[in-house]
Amino acid sequence: MNDTESNIATNIETNIFFSIVSFLKENGWKLTAEYDENIFDKGIDFDLYQFSKNNETILLVWNNWFEGEMKATKKTLNEIETHFKIVLQFGEPEYLHKPDIINDMKDLLKFYK
Repeated sequence: MNDTESNIATNIETNIFFSIVSFLKENGWKLTAEYDENIFDKGIDFDLYQFSKNNETILLVWNNWFEGEMKATKKTLNEIETHFKIVLQFGEPEYLHKPDIINDMKDLLKFYK
């Protein structure tokens, strides 16, 4: 796998998952979509974020049973591992195996320009 191919990290601990979301917001990644805050279970049972920067998209999904998943390039995943001093796991994703999760969930998402 080269540095620009996407991969999916799984089982990201809840605290680290939300720290990654904050890190992306603070480091030039543009939030382009998220699970709508008006839905009662946002951040309790389920959450989703999409970020973009320099023609790259990162997708993050979390639920209270399977923890977090993140789809990004190998290069970005390596940068996150280094920044947080963690080793990401790569198993079978619960959500991000779906080819178009953003379109499938569009009625539950809030989009930003």
